[in-house]
Amino acid sequence: MDVVLAAGDAPWEAAALRELAASTGLRLVRRCVDVADLLAVAHTGLAEAAIVTTDLLGLDADAVHHLEVGGVRVAALESDPLRCEALGITRTLRLGGLDVIARDRPIVPTAPAEDRAAVVAVWGPAGAPGRSTVALSIAAATAARGVDTVLVDADTYGGSLGQALSVLDDVSGLVAACRAANNGRSHEVAGHLLDVDPGLRLLTGLPRADMWPQVRTGALELVLAQLRTQAALVVLDCGFSLEPGTGPGAARNQSTLQVIEQADHVVVVGLPDPVGLARVVRGIHDLAELVPGIDPTLVVNRMRGTLGWSEREVRATVGRLTGMEPLAYLPLDQAGLDLAMVSGRSPRQAAPSSPFVARMEVVAAHVLARLSPEVVLASATP
Repeated sequence: MDVVLAAGDAPWEAAALRELAASTGLRLVRRCVDVADLLAVAHTGLAEAAIVTTDLLGLDADAVHHLEVGGVRVAALESDPLRCEALGITRTLRLGGLDVIARDRPIVPTAPAEDRAAVVAVWGPAGAPGRSTVALSIAAATAARGVDTVLVDADTYGGSLGQALSVLDDVSGLVAACRAANNGRSHEVAGHLLDVDPGLRLLTGLPRADMWPQVRTGALELVLAQLRTQAALVVLDCGFSLEPGTGPGAARNQSTLQVIEQADHVVVVGLPDPVGLARVVRGIHDLAELVPGIDPTLVVNRMRGTLGWSEREVRATVGRLTGMEPLAYLPLDQAGLDLAMVSGRSPRQAAPSSPFVARMEVVAAHVLARLSPEVVLASATP
């Protein structure tokens, strides 16, 4: 097995080099001087494993995540087990036993199923179809049903849920949680959740779109894993773009792709006008390519009589082009939604008699029914 070594100033480097030189199962192909050098290995396919010290300057959870995703097993040599756990390193080595990594298999730690919250991703294409409003409404409805719910504003093009709920947060909850997780303090993630309703907590998003580089994919994965141990349901409001890209900005959309791939269920939000329908149809096909076998729930938002199209006509168009049938047609109740926005409350609280809220109750019940029995059972708890 080809390996690289990143020892920094560790006192065991000379001994490790001698052991690798004498090994018949391991071949040292590079000595990396820093984390940037290590990450370059993941992109070149130069090695299958990296032996590191957890004291390496700049080594964090995101770097470990990128190495593992790139097919490079990360093993810490003579390092603190607690520090390894914090960085997501599951393999530890001792001098005299480096060869064991050649027989090791990557270990993906998972919490027991009963301790992991279900994840619902709310996505929609460009054009502001109402992703945030639908995500908030689902979360508010599930919380009202007795399901301990966390709502995450994960839109890397700019968050809006904090403003919609009149939350004056000095620091973005998402950025703070990612920073804590990236530095090996995942246990602090829950401390950045804000209580907004009984049974509903919010992780605020990015106040400015240019802050997206602070939401790194490896850290976001650790944040999501931690949140799944803190509630019964996690609802995420995602960004619109599904384009993976290859340039410097590619990571901006990776957060959305990552959330959708890991979600237990996806709710797609589209608009009923010609432009909105065209976008959501393309988006549904893009989702099918991204996650083969995906079976999302489609809701059509801002349905109104002035369009001149009936629900039956929209259903026929969507069915013909996607093979899907929308679950719900959410009426445009501008007065109720405006009241919710200016009062800093969810539509369910601000306008409980709104026809929009009534339809969202149906959507929330459907989503819960699609999830694990534990969440459905929790929803029935008084």
